[in-house]
Amino acid sequence: MPSSLFFNPCNDRVKQSMASLLLAGMLSGCGGGGGGDAQVLGPAPIAPPTTPGPDPLLGLQWHLFNTGQSGGVPGMDIGLQGVIETGRGVLMAFVDGAVQLNHPDLVANVFNLNGKLPTLDPSPPPAPPNATYNPSAGQWDDAHGTAVVGIAVASANNSLGGRGVAPNTKFVAYNGVVTGLVASALRSAIDLGADIVNNSWGSIDSSSGQPSYQSSDPAWREAMTAAIGQGRQGRGTVVVFAAGNGGLNEDSNRDGYVNHPGVLAVGAVDHRGRPSSYAEPGANVLISAPSMSLLRRTDAGADIWTTDIAGPRGMAAGALPENADYAGFAGGTSAAAPMVSGVVALMLEANPSLGWRDVRWLLARSARPADLSPEQAEPSVMNAHGFHPRVGFGRVHAGDAVSAARSFAGLSAERRCDSGLQTVDQAIGDSPAPALITTTRFEGCDLKIVESVQLTLEVDHAYVADLDVVLVSPSGTRSQLAKPHSCPASVSGPCGDLSRGWTFHSVRHMGESLRGSVQNASLGQLQQGWQIQLKDAQAGDTGRWRTWRLVITGH
Repeated sequence: MPSSLFFNPCNDRVKQSMASLLLAGMLSGCGGGGGGDAQVLGPAPIAPPTTPGPDPLLGLQWHLFNTGQSGGVPGMDIGLQGVIETGRGVLMAFVDGAVQLNHPDLVANVFNLNGKLPTLDPSPPPAPPNATYNPSAGQWDDAHGTAVVGIAVASANNSLGGRGVAPNTKFVAYNGVVTGLVASALRSAIDLGADIVNNSWGSIDSSSGQPSYQSSDPAWREAMTAAIGQGRQGRGTVVVFAAGNGGLNEDSNRDGYVNHPGVLAVGAVDHRGRPSSYAEPGANVLISAPSMSLLRRTDAGADIWTTDIAGPRGMAAGALPENADYAGFAGGTSAAAPMVSGVVALMLEANPSLGWRDVRWLLARSARPADLSPEQAEPSVMNAHGFHPRVGFGRVHAGDAVSAARSFAGLSAERRCDSGLQTVDQAIGDSPAPALITTTRFEGCDLKIVESVQLTLEVDHAYVADLDVVLVSPSGTRSQLAKPHSCPASVSGPCGDLSRGWTFHSVRHMGESLRGSVQNASLGQLQQGWQIQLKDAQAGDTGRWRTWRLVITGH
């Protein structure tokens, strides 16, 4: 893995106090591999009550059933009411930091082969005597992974804590701090037959001194090709990622992991249904799920209650003796991602034949509107309330998604239109010079309905943060793929390098006709094909547009 890449397991951009429950450590990948025989380590799990009953902390889990208990808007939750599916028969993998496998609310769902773990045990190490609080990734108070897993799959109706979205889903976890091998973790998950792989981590943002554009590991990209092409007996593994916590200063399209066309990117809304302040926009963001409003506690009760390290360590750190195994998690999009992963588990139980493309399509179709005021969503043919780059197609709704999944026959075979590599070789004038524009048609392609668009640009530029890139479909719908921004003074060089090419991914045009629809033409008339607009929007540096390639997939 390139040495310039490091990962933060909650996508957090600020280090909080212990009370705010955020991790300070960096996640450099994930460890483990298939076929091992390591057994569950550490003390035996705490026995659950002999007479199971309701989960005592369920009333605090507003993200599951929002009655206004956190000061939010009743009903602004993931829509579990009436859903009978629990994720039974589904296997979920987590690429994260430490995960305490013997937690009493998780241990029943640990996946094993003949009584043994198929991977290295990701549990956090025991704390030394009188150890101070240390939540750094992989240390004794690292509860990030334990919290993320609990949000998705904590057991239900066992008289312990709260519950997960899909409480009967089995899981396997990979500790990302040991080896930094995110590709091997994904490969292992595929080999084990994982239906879903949850990733509540991402590349460090430019606000932390890194270049704007952070590439993914080539080995991981190869693993992604296997995941969507070979996973789940060819139906495709559903790979879910937290979209990022950089807010409006960042863009999810600039993270080479979250921006991958096979990834389902998840944003965040708060308990009032508004985009969370830290939620990164991006044409690649498909959907959003509940999380707290800010990356610190401002609304009392608005954190996400989930599993903590059992005993006196972890997020609670002994401060809440009656709830020492649980805590409010202020994890940003790290908390939102496993909610969507849990909903996907419910969908796959309802209809195991769903492919990864089907899941993405149904989630977009069934999403509920977010409260975007004073902003407005952009019209979309996928639903009545449209698309917005901060929340995608809206809020995930388990009831609607599962209902749609039960009877869905599946999308027809994927088709692909490829422009091939096209040479431009034109100077990019400095701001305020007009945009360079090129248009292409796909006359010989039999694809009718768009699902995903990938635009690869090769640009030489002294400061790539100046670039403004927009893709306009024949229907007049615009995808903002790159927008001008600033890089911190600590970044040397061009703030990123696009000279070897960068592929932007957009779901914004999902559901549109490849050749356009007058009904959806926001410009009043159809464009003459797919139009790429590139300009330098900030004065001071210039460059040259070398090549482009446009790939559209759909059915």
